[in-house]
Amino acid sequence: QCEGGFGRAISRTFPLPDIERYYEIGRVIGDGNFAVVRECRRRDNRQTLALKIVERSKLLGREHMMQNELSLLGSLCHPRIVRLFAHYHTHSHSYLVMELVSGGDLFEAISERGKFSEAEAGLMVSDMSEALNYIHCKSIVHRDLKPENLLVGIMVSAVLKLGDFGLAMVVTEPVFTICGTPTYVAPEILFETGYGVAVDIWALGVILYILLCGFPPFRSRDRDQEELFQLIKQGQLHFPSPYWDLISEEARGLVRALLQPDPTVRLTAEQTLLHPWVKAMTSVCRQRALTDKTQRNTGHMGAEPERVQRPDQTNAKPCLNQRNRFKRI
Repeated sequence: QCEGGFGRAISRTFPLPDIERYYEIGRVIGDGNFAVVRECRRRDNRQTLALKIVERSKLLGREHMMQNELSLLGSLCHPRIVRLFAHYHTHSHSYLVMELVSGGDLFEAISERGKFSEAEAGLMVSDMSEALNYIHCKSIVHRDLKPENLLVGIMVSAVLKLGDFGLAMVVTEPVFTICGTPTYVAPEILFETGYGVAVDIWALGVILYILLCGFPPFRSRDRDQEELFQLIKQGQLHFPSPYWDLISEEARGLVRALLQPDPTVRLTAEQTLLHPWVKAMTSVCRQRALTDKTQRNTGHMGAEPERVQRPDQTNAKPCLNQRNRFKRI
């Protein structure tokens, strides 16, 4: 049994009024091209959850994405992966009952903060690596790891939870389908040489780079996708001044290890979890969070923690508004 008393996700088909017999459907907390997410509450035990309402007519030609999410996400149970508890279907809509993660997504956090301290970035890399290690051990590749698909949960310290398994798949042999989001796509996908779970690690490296400096490692000044893909294929990594001047060599070393163009020498999720910088930064961040909590509980607040200043807006997020996916079969 997983957290919340659920095992594998339950599937039922019945009219909307019957769904409302089981759940109180509340305010909108998110929306996208195909779905709206509302807060909901179970009537039997008052548990607060998220209800993803998918308009099925908008999924024409993309039905496989929702099937992936139902079949894969419904079978997973890990504290760093958003839980799918149940799904219900009518002729016009599908309703996915999911874990409520109240802190928004990482894209929003980056847009607000600009960049993060090494300690915060290390903790987030640890969270992402835990999720990836769990699914990679099951031979599942996510294929769309990006800040928009990482939800922020607020506990003693912020934790990331991986969601949106629409492009995920079980991989038992090299895959050749080109898919993902341009900024985070790995070079082996573009070279069409066949790929596996290592593409998720490349995306993790891109996210770490963004967390530390506020912009992606490979970017086209004119936002030209073909130019972006050429830069990714070349794989030449730079740490421009002044944005990287105060970033440690240990952090840069991990970025290099994650953004290895050759997937056979790229770190695995497990190796990333065990990386000395990740372990050290995670320890620092969690200790700070516990200290802050103790100070709040005792009523003796310390000095306001130093906030990381946002980089110059002309360089901060030149490619971070690319929420589109590209896909070719």
